[in-house]
Amino acid sequence: MIEKNGLNNSLNIENRKINVLHILDMVGGSSIQSHFYNKFGYGKSIVFYHKKAKNNPVVEFYNEAIPFPTVRSLVLEAIRKCRSNEIDIIHLHQAEILLPIFKLLTNKKVVLQYQGSDINEPGRSKNIFRIIFRSMADTIIYNQKFHLKKIITIRKLPKEYHVNAVDTDHFKPQDKTKKGTVAFISDNMNKKATLKLLEKFEGIEIINVAKADIPHKEIPNILNNYEMMVDLKVATYNLLVPTLSMLSLQSLACGCKVYTFQDEIKEGLPERHKPEVVIKKLYNLFYKVLTT
Repeated sequence: MIEKNGLNNSLNIENRKINVLHILDMVGGSSIQSHFYNKFGYGKSIVFYHKKAKNNPVVEFYNEAIPFPTVRSLVLEAIRKCRSNEIDIIHLHQAEILLPIFKLLTNKKVVLQYQGSDINEPGRSKNIFRIIFRSMADTIIYNQKFHLKKIITIRKLPKEYHVNAVDTDHFKPQDKTKKGTVAFISDNMNKKATLKLLEKFEGIEIINVAKADIPHKEIPNILNNYEMMVDLKVATYNLLVPTLSMLSLQSLACGCKVYTFQDEIKEGLPERHKPEVVIKKLYNLFYKVLTT
């Protein structure tokens, strides 16, 4: 429930606590949002996620998320929590197929967020059932500008661009001499095509994220060893991904240069990715959804 006498207009927006329930955490984004939302005092934020066989190191690092053995058990507990009036708004990540359940059974506003592969693949973007389901959201947010044309809906509803937050408490420069160039490959990309792109970088070190199994707490130590990180990657659907990856943003936060898909070299983490900026914007969005 929203504290400070509800949402009456005599109160400053900073005094209105909004309690948020994040549903699902595929890559750790929900945990990071929840961690800083709680840290900055905007209200209570919790994360429910489906515990799969392979652990997510980012989710485990923040220890913000409550695991459930099945999607069914997660949904039932989420409905119970919403009906007990502990939650003001639902923040659903990626799984638009759950939207009808929450809209019909909780009477709560729902913000739907897309991260990348969940909307980039044509089979998901243009699927008629997914189109119908996502059209039930109160607002849709997305983290890359080119996602907008892929978010097809059958009714007009607010769609806003919100970038990912980088944990600048964890990812920051260390007192190390940086040298050499590094790139990262993973199972969620076309590794053969990606490696072909990386051939032009002489002496580059390539780290296979899946095989290396690097704990999240160790990633800043690794990034701080390098002068440059190359952020070139081909998706499983064979298109060059025209965005900065989370690893490249984390590299920038650590003081490492990043070679981008535009053949540019970037330095320094952009202000818009700092957690205090991202979470304030997210809170303002929740407030707008609840009051309009």
